[in-house]
Amino acid sequence: MLKTVIAGVDGLAGGQDAIALARSLAPDAEIVLACAYPYDSTVSRFALLGFGTALREQTKHEVRRERDAAGLPDARIELVADTSPSHALHELAEREHADLVVTGSSKRGKVGRALLGDVSRAVLHGSPCPVAVAPKGFKGGQVRVVGAAFNDSPEAREALRFAADLARHHGARLCVRSAAQDPLAATGATTYVVDYDKLREDVRRETQHVLDEAVAALEPGLRVEAKAVVGSTAGVLDALCAGVDVVVCGSREWGAMRRVVLGSTSDRLIHHAPCPVVVVPRTAVAHDGGTADVAQLAGTRD
Repeated sequence: MLKTVIAGVDGLAGGQDAIALARSLAPDAEIVLACAYPYDSTVSRFALLGFGTALREQTKHEVRRERDAAGLPDARIELVADTSPSHALHELAEREHADLVVTGSSKRGKVGRALLGDVSRAVLHGSPCPVAVAPKGFKGGQVRVVGAAFNDSPEAREALRFAADLARHHGARLCVRSAAQDPLAATGATTYVVDYDKLREDVRRETQHVLDEAVAALEPGLRVEAKAVVGSTAGVLDALCAGVDVVVCGSREWGAMRRVVLGSTSDRLIHHAPCPVVVVPRTAVAHDGGTADVAQLAGTRD
Protein backbone atom coordinates (compact mmCIF):
# COMPACT_ATOMS: atom_id res chain seq x y z
CA MET A 1 0.00 0.00 0.00
CA LEU A 2 2.51 2.62 1.17
CA LYS A 3 5.71 2.32 -0.84
CA THR A 4 7.55 5.59 -0.19
CA VAL A 5 7.16 7.48 3.10
CA ILE A 6 8.92 10.75 3.86
CA ALA A 7 9.66 11.51 7.50
CA GLY A 8 10.52 15.11 8.24
CA VAL A 9 13.40 15.36 10.72
CA ASP A 10 15.09 18.38 12.24
CA GLY A 11 17.36 17.12 14.98
CA LEU A 12 14.65 17.63 17.61
CA ALA A 13 12.38 15.18 19.43
CA GLY A 14 9.61 15.65 16.86
CA GLY A 15 11.82 14.03 14.24
CA GLN A 16 12.13 10.86 16.30
CA ASP A 17 8.35 10.86 16.78
CA ALA A 18 7.89 11.13 13.01
CA ILE A 19 10.30 8.29 12.33
CA ALA A 20 8.54 6.07 14.89
CA LEU A 21 5.17 6.77 13.27
CA ALA A 22 6.50 6.13 9.76
CA ARG A 23 7.80 2.75 10.87
CA SER A 24 4.51 1.87 12.58
CA LEU A 25 2.28 2.84 9.64
CA ALA A 26 4.49 1.52 6.84
CA PRO A 27 6.95 -1.11 8.11
CA ASP A 28 7.56 -2.41 4.57
CA ALA A 29 7.92 0.95 2.83
CA GLU A 30 11.05 2.85 1.88
CA ILE A 31 11.48 5.52 4.55
CA VAL A 32 13.15 8.71 3.40
CA LEU A 33 14.52 10.95 6.15
CA ALA A 34 14.16 14.50 4.86
CA CYS A 35 15.67 17.63 6.35
CA ALA A 36 15.84 21.17 5.00
CA TYR A 37 18.73 23.44 5.86
CA PRO A 38 18.29 27.22 5.55
CA TYR A 39 20.50 28.09 2.59
CA ASP A 40 19.57 30.13 -0.48
CA SER A 41 22.24 30.10 -3.18
CA THR A 42 20.45 32.73 -5.26
CA VAL A 43 21.39 35.45 -2.78
CA SER A 44 25.11 35.07 -3.42
CA ARG A 45 25.97 31.85 -5.19
CA PHE A 46 29.76 32.12 -4.88
CA ALA A 47 30.32 34.22 -1.76
CA LEU A 48 28.30 31.81 0.40
CA LEU A 49 29.23 28.58 -1.36
CA GLY A 50 31.57 27.50 1.43
CA PHE A 51 28.97 28.30 4.05
CA GLY A 52 26.35 26.29 2.18
CA THR A 53 28.65 23.28 1.92
CA ALA A 54 29.50 23.42 5.61
CA LEU A 55 25.84 23.76 6.56
CA ARG A 56 24.89 20.80 4.40
CA GLU A 57 27.60 18.62 5.95
CA GLN A 58 26.54 19.59 9.45
CA THR A 59 22.92 18.80 8.62
CA LYS A 60 23.91 15.45 7.12
CA HIS A 61 25.78 14.58 10.30
CA GLU A 62 22.75 15.39 12.45
CA VAL A 63 20.34 13.39 10.29
CA ARG A 64 22.70 10.41 10.24
CA ARG A 65 22.73 10.56 14.02
CA GLU A 66 18.90 10.51 14.05
CA ARG A 67 18.92 7.60 11.62
CA ASP A 68 21.31 5.63 13.82
CA ALA A 69 19.31 6.42 16.96
CA ALA A 70 16.17 5.13 15.24
CA GLY A 71 17.89 1.92 14.13
CA LEU A 72 17.31 2.57 10.42
CA PRO A 73 20.71 2.03 8.78
CA ASP A 74 19.15 1.56 5.32
CA ALA A 75 16.93 4.64 5.39
CA ARG A 76 17.72 7.10 2.61
CA ILE A 77 18.61 10.66 3.57
CA GLU A 78 17.51 13.67 1.52
CA LEU A 79 18.94 17.08 2.39
CA VAL A 80 17.27 20.05 0.76
CA ALA A 81 18.61 23.60 0.61
CA ASP A 82 15.48 25.64 1.24
CA THR A 83 14.62 28.43 3.65
CA SER A 84 11.12 26.92 3.99
CA PRO A 85 11.11 23.38 5.47
CA SER A 86 7.47 22.85 4.52
CA HIS A 87 8.09 23.87 0.91
CA ALA A 88 11.05 21.51 0.78
CA LEU A 89 8.91 18.59 2.00
CA HIS A 90 6.17 19.37 -0.53
CA GLU A 91 8.62 19.52 -3.43
CA LEU A 92 10.34 16.33 -2.29
CA ALA A 93 7.01 14.52 -1.90
CA GLU A 94 6.09 15.39 -5.47
CA ARG A 95 9.48 14.45 -6.85
CA GLU A 96 9.52 11.12 -5.03
CA HIS A 97 5.83 10.41 -5.71
CA ALA A 98 5.54 9.83 -1.98
CA ASP A 99 2.53 8.03 -0.56
CA LEU A 100 2.77 9.71 2.83
CA VAL A 101 4.57 12.55 4.60
CA VAL A 102 5.06 12.16 8.35
CA THR A 103 5.81 15.02 10.71
CA GLY A 104 6.08 15.46 14.45
CA SER A 105 4.13 17.88 16.57
CA SER A 106 5.47 20.87 18.46
CA LYS A 107 7.68 20.28 21.49
CA ARG A 108 5.23 22.43 23.42
CA GLY A 109 1.86 21.32 24.76
CA LYS A 110 0.53 18.47 26.85
CA VAL A 111 2.18 15.08 26.67
CA GLY A 112 0.40 12.80 24.22
CA ARG A 113 -1.29 15.57 22.27
CA ALA A 114 -0.27 17.24 19.04
CA LEU A 115 0.26 20.98 19.22
CA LEU A 116 1.29 22.12 15.77
CA GLY A 117 4.28 24.33 15.25
CA ASP A 118 4.63 26.60 12.23
CA VAL A 119 6.41 23.96 10.13
CA SER A 120 3.94 21.15 10.83
CA ARG A 121 0.98 23.41 10.10
CA ALA A 122 2.53 24.56 6.82
CA VAL A 123 3.23 20.95 5.80
CA LEU A 124 -0.39 20.02 6.42
CA HIS A 125 -1.80 22.98 4.51
CA GLY A 126 0.12 22.36 1.32
CA SER A 127 1.02 18.69 1.00
CA PRO A 128 0.23 16.93 -2.30
CA CYS A 129 -0.20 13.59 -0.48
CA PRO A 130 -1.59 12.37 2.86
CA VAL A 131 0.12 13.73 5.96
CA ALA A 132 0.48 11.91 9.27
CA VAL A 133 1.13 13.82 12.49
CA ALA A 134 2.76 12.04 15.41
CA PRO A 135 1.78 13.13 18.93
CA LYS A 136 4.51 14.29 21.26
CA GLY A 137 6.57 11.42 22.63
CA PHE A 138 5.19 8.82 20.22
CA LYS A 139 7.22 5.62 20.49
CA GLY A 140 5.57 3.51 17.83
CA GLY A 141 3.69 0.26 18.17
CA GLN A 142 1.50 -2.20 16.34
CA VAL A 143 -1.54 -0.91 14.48
CA ARG A 144 -4.46 -3.03 15.68
CA VAL A 145 -7.37 -0.59 15.32
CA VAL A 146 -7.68 2.09 12.64
CA GLY A 147 -10.23 4.83 13.20
CA ALA A 148 -11.95 6.88 10.49
CA ALA A 149 -14.04 10.04 10.80
CA PHE A 150 -16.93 10.13 8.31
CA ASN A 151 -19.33 12.94 7.41
CA ASP A 152 -20.68 12.05 3.93
CA SER A 153 -18.37 14.28 1.92
CA PRO A 154 -16.05 13.34 -0.97
CA GLU A 155 -13.10 14.08 1.30
CA ALA A 156 -14.42 11.78 4.02
CA ARG A 157 -15.06 8.97 1.53
CA GLU A 158 -11.49 9.23 0.27
CA ALA A 159 -10.24 9.13 3.86
CA LEU A 160 -12.42 6.07 4.54
CA ARG A 161 -10.84 4.24 1.60
CA PHE A 162 -7.36 5.12 2.86
CA ALA A 163 -8.25 3.96 6.38
CA ALA A 164 -9.65 0.69 4.98
CA ASP A 165 -6.45 0.05 2.99
CA LEU A 166 -4.35 0.79 6.07
CA ALA A 167 -6.43 -1.57 8.20
CA ARG A 168 -6.24 -4.30 5.57
CA HIS A 169 -2.48 -3.97 5.29
CA HIS A 170 -2.03 -4.32 9.05
CA GLY A 171 -4.76 -6.92 9.56
CA ALA A 172 -6.40 -4.39 11.86
CA ARG A 173 -9.98 -3.65 12.76
CA LEU A 174 -11.57 -0.57 11.16
CA CYS A 175 -13.66 1.61 13.47
CA VAL A 176 -15.73 4.29 11.73
CA ARG A 177 -17.76 6.99 13.44
CA SER A 178 -20.16 9.54 12.02
CA ALA A 179 -21.67 12.30 14.15
CA ALA A 180 -25.42 12.80 13.72
CA GLN A 181 -26.47 16.29 14.71
CA ASP A 182 -28.77 16.43 17.68
CA PRO A 183 -32.13 17.76 16.41
CA LEU A 184 -32.59 19.79 19.59
CA ALA A 185 -29.28 21.55 18.97
CA ALA A 186 -30.22 22.13 15.34
CA THR A 187 -33.67 23.57 15.99
CA GLY A 188 -32.94 25.45 19.21
CA ALA A 189 -33.80 24.72 22.81
CA THR A 190 -37.02 26.71 22.66
CA THR A 191 -38.53 24.71 19.80
CA TYR A 192 -41.34 22.39 20.82
CA VAL A 193 -40.92 18.81 19.62
CA VAL A 194 -43.80 16.35 19.92
CA ASP A 195 -41.58 13.27 20.16
CA TYR A 196 -37.97 14.28 20.60
CA ASP A 197 -36.70 10.73 21.14
CA LYS A 198 -38.26 9.55 17.87
CA LEU A 199 -36.86 12.51 15.98
CA ARG A 200 -33.44 11.88 17.46
CA GLU A 201 -33.56 8.22 16.44
CA ASP A 202 -34.70 9.13 12.91
CA VAL A 203 -31.67 11.40 12.52
CA ARG A 204 -29.36 8.68 13.78
CA ARG A 205 -30.87 6.09 11.44
CA GLU A 206 -30.55 8.37 8.42
CA THR A 207 -26.89 9.03 9.23
CA GLN A 208 -26.29 5.31 9.84
CA HIS A 209 -27.86 4.48 6.47
CA VAL A 210 -25.44 6.78 4.63
CA LEU A 211 -22.53 5.38 6.62
CA ASP A 212 -23.53 1.78 5.89
CA GLU A 213 -23.66 2.52 2.16
CA ALA A 214 -20.17 4.01 2.26
CA VAL A 215 -18.79 1.01 4.15
CA ALA A 216 -20.51 -1.44 1.79
CA ALA A 217 -18.61 0.15 -1.12
CA LEU A 218 -15.28 -0.89 0.42
CA GLU A 219 -13.52 -4.06 -0.64
CA PRO A 220 -14.76 -7.04 1.37
CA GLY A 221 -12.78 -8.92 3.97
CA LEU A 222 -12.40 -6.21 6.60
CA ARG A 223 -13.48 -6.30 10.22
CA VAL A 224 -15.51 -3.11 10.36
CA GLU A 225 -17.45 -1.44 13.14
CA ALA A 226 -19.35 1.53 11.71
CA LYS A 227 -21.63 3.52 13.96
CA ALA A 228 -23.54 6.79 13.74
CA VAL A 229 -23.72 8.58 17.07
CA VAL A 230 -25.98 11.51 17.95
CA GLY A 231 -23.89 14.27 19.46
CA SER A 232 -21.32 16.92 18.75
CA THR A 233 -18.59 16.13 16.24
CA ALA A 234 -15.96 16.94 18.86
CA GLY A 235 -17.44 14.56 21.43
CA VAL A 236 -17.90 11.71 18.96
CA LEU A 237 -14.34 12.01 17.64
CA ASP A 238 -12.84 12.29 21.13
CA ALA A 239 -14.47 8.98 22.00
CA LEU A 240 -13.23 7.45 18.74
CA CYS A 241 -9.63 8.54 19.27
CA ALA A 242 -9.56 7.08 22.77
CA GLY A 243 -9.94 3.55 21.38
CA VAL A 244 -7.82 3.45 18.22
CA ASP A 245 -4.12 3.37 17.32
CA VAL A 246 -4.43 5.91 14.49
CA VAL A 247 -7.30 8.00 13.16
CA VAL A 248 -7.83 9.05 9.53
CA CYS A 249 -9.81 12.05 8.36
CA GLY A 250 -10.33 13.93 5.11
CA SER A 251 -9.29 17.43 4.12
CA ARG A 252 -10.81 20.03 1.89
CA GLU A 253 -10.01 20.25 -1.82
CA TRP A 254 -7.74 23.06 -2.91
CA GLY A 255 -7.28 23.79 -6.61
CA ALA A 256 -6.29 21.46 -9.43
CA MET A 257 -3.54 19.75 -7.41
CA ARG A 258 -6.04 18.77 -4.67
CA ARG A 259 -3.55 19.48 -1.89
CA VAL A 260 -4.27 19.14 1.79
CA VAL A 261 -6.25 22.01 3.31
CA LEU A 262 -7.49 21.59 6.86
CA GLY A 263 -11.16 21.85 7.69
CA SER A 264 -12.56 22.28 11.19
CA THR A 265 -12.74 18.52 11.87
CA SER A 266 -9.21 17.68 10.75
CA ASP A 267 -7.83 20.78 12.46
CA ARG A 268 -9.39 19.79 15.77
CA LEU A 269 -8.25 16.19 15.49
CA ILE A 270 -4.59 17.01 14.99
CA HIS A 271 -4.67 19.35 17.99
CA HIS A 272 -6.59 17.14 20.41
CA ALA A 273 -6.22 13.49 19.41
CA PRO A 274 -4.03 11.47 21.79
CA CYS A 275 -3.19 9.15 18.89
CA PRO A 276 -1.52 9.77 15.50
CA VAL A 277 -3.70 11.48 12.89
CA VAL A 278 -3.57 11.01 9.12
CA VAL A 279 -5.09 13.77 6.97
CA VAL A 280 -5.96 12.64 3.44
CA PRO A 281 -6.39 15.06 0.50
CA ARG A 282 -9.36 14.72 -1.78
CA THR A 283 -8.46 12.74 -4.90
CA ALA A 284 -11.93 11.60 -5.94
CA VAL A 285 -12.17 13.98 -8.91
CA ALA A 286 -9.75 13.35 -11.75
CA HIS A 287 -7.88 16.26 -13.28
CA ASP A 288 -6.17 16.82 -16.61
CA GLY A 289 -2.52 17.35 -17.25
CA GLY A 290 -1.02 14.46 -15.28
CA THR A 291 1.86 15.04 -12.92
CA ALA A 292 2.82 18.64 -12.39
CA ASP A 293 6.31 19.83 -13.27
CA VAL A 294 8.54 19.96 -10.25
CA ALA A 295 11.65 22.10 -10.02
CA GLN A 296 14.90 20.31 -9.28
CA LEU A 297 15.89 20.43 -5.64
CA ALA A 298 19.31 21.40 -4.43
CA GLY A 299 19.81 18.30 -2.30
CA THR A 300 22.02 15.31 -1.60
CA ARG A 301 21.40 11.61 -1.20
CA ASP A 302 23.08 9.36 1.29
